[in-house]
Amino acid sequence: MQSDLNPDMTIQQAAEFLAGPYQRQGGRAAVPELRSRFGLSAGDAVEAIRRAQAIRMARAM
Repeated sequence: MQSDLNPDMTIQQAAEFLAGPYQRQGGRAAVPELRSRFGLSAGDAVEAIRRAQAIRMARAM
């Protein structure tokens, strides 16, 4: 899914996707899945993973 949104908004959407009740499709690694699902670069996918971890940590408190 290619997005016309601001890149930062797309990264945030990807992070929220990962932080939610997420299950990988067919055991696929997170970076390739985010690249194909959200149209992110590898670096942006890594940033989304970082943000997702921060969201999970905040929810756990």
